[in-house]
Amino acid sequence: MNNTIDQEVCSKCQLCIKVCPCNIIGINYKNETFFIEERIPICLKCGQCMAVCKTSAIKVDGQSYENDLHELPHNKVDHKSFVDFLANRRSVRNFKDKSVSRELIDQILESIYYAPFGAEPDKMRITVVNDRKRIESSLPHIEKFLDDIVKWIENPIASRVIKRRSGTEKYNTVKNHLYPISKLENYKLEFGDRITRDAPAIIIFHAPKNAASHTDNSFIYATYAMLTAHSLGLGATMIGLVPNAINKVKAVRDIYEIPDENEAISSIIVGYPGIKYKRTISRKEQQIHYIHE
Repeated sequence: MNNTIDQEVCSKCQLCIKVCPCNIIGINYKNETFFIEERIPICLKCGQCMAVCKTSAIKVDGQSYENDLHELPHNKVDHKSFVDFLANRRSVRNFKDKSVSRELIDQILESIYYAPFGAEPDKMRITVVNDRKRIESSLPHIEKFLDDIVKWIENPIASRVIKRRSGTEKYNTVKNHLYPISKLENYKLEFGDRITRDAPAIIIFHAPKNAASHTDNSFIYATYAMLTAHSLGLGATMIGLVPNAINKVKAVRDIYEIPDENEAISSIIVGYPGIKYKRTISRKEQQIHYIHE
C-alpha cells in the first residue's frame, strides 16, 4: 500500500496524526509527519487524514482529492429541522401504481457515499430491482418459504436446528414475530402482496458471507437510503423477508441475481406513498440510563 506525505507542502500541523483512528502516522526526528510503514497495512482508507489536511499533502493508496474528496457543503440543518424531518418519515407499506425513475434511485444511492462504515466497505454490494414484474415473479417462492417456516418451527427437531444455526436472536425473531404472522396466513398471495407491498422497486444490500462488518455496513447503508428516499418525496421501509428468502431459496436468489457466495442482509422497498399520514408516532420504550458525575 503506497501511502505518502509530500513534505514540501506539508504544514506540519499534525492534525492527520490526531484524526487517524489506527495511529498509522507518526513524527520523525526532522519533525516530519510520515506513515509508519509496519502500520500501513491496517489503514482503513477512511480518508480522515486527507480530509483534514489543509495543504492536500497526504496521499492514501487508491484515493485522490479529485475523485474521492470534496469541499464540505454548508450545513443548514438545525436540530429542530432535523428532528422534524425524522418525525415526518414513516415506514411506507402502501404505494401508488407508479414507477420510480432511475434518476431518483441514483439520488438515493448517492447518499450512501457519505455513510459511515465498518471494516471492508469495498465488499458491500447493492442490487436495485426497479422492475415490478420481476419482483412479482419472486413472490410465490417467498410465500412457500414462509409456509415452510411455520412447519419448521412447529417441528421440534427442525426448530432446534434452526436455533443452533441461526443463533438465539434471529431464532427468537422468527419464532416470536415471523412465525405467528405466517401461521395466520398473513402473507398468502390470495390476500394481496403483503410481502413487498406492491412496491415498484426494491434495493438489496449483500456481501460475501465472510466479509467483515458486512451486517453493520448493510444496515447503515439501508438506513441512509431509506431516509434519502423520504427526502425525495418517496416512501420506503426495510423488509427482512426478502433477504431471508434469498439466503434460503435458490429460485429467489436467481431472480434477484445475487451471487451464490453472497449473503443478503437487508433490503428496502421504495415507491411513491399511497397514503398520506396526518400524525407522527412517538416511540418512547427505550430504557435510558445516564452515568455522570
